[in-house]
Amino acid sequence: MIRPAALDDAPRLAEIHIASWQVAYAGILPAEFLEGLSGELNARTAQWQDWLNTESPRRAVLVAVDGEDVVGFAHLGPSGDKDLKPEVVGELYSMYLDPTRYRQGWGSGLMTAVFDAMRTAGFTEASLWVMTANSAARSFYERAGWEADGAETDHCVGIEIPAVRYRRAL
Repeated sequence: MIRPAALDDAPRLAEIHIASWQVAYAGILPAEFLEGLSGELNARTAQWQDWLNTESPRRAVLVAVDGEDVVGFAHLGPSGDKDLKPEVVGELYSMYLDPTRYRQGWGSGLMTAVFDAMRTAGFTEASLWVMTANSAARSFYERAGWEADGAETDHCVGIEIPAVRYRRAL
């Protein structure tokens, strides 16, 4: 099941955020950096609480739920890219799963819900940024119809690392 995130989901979102980074970015980001994330649970929980307390009709945090357990999330809203129009282009800011739930269909379900939420918010196109070296994520996005649009940056998720932008019509 996919549903909007609730404030009391914040600790679980923080756990998934950290665990997924530690698995998905192993070999891409420095091991010391990834290991250090374990000590950031309280800070990440507070960050998620802030995001969940910020109401906006064009922003959403969706969660994938298995029974009572949140197993993944997607965070979306208007594009923050200066060359795109935030009135019509939505951005998938982040999407992560509990690593024990990889390749079980949860990501595909979340992606479908992201597209639906973006359409409901009035977006006609979507964008996202992904680390250039993250071949698994890039393959997942490409299977979902995303295409690299040629835009590149040397920063992604607040870290100095090459990234490419993907876009998709909704």
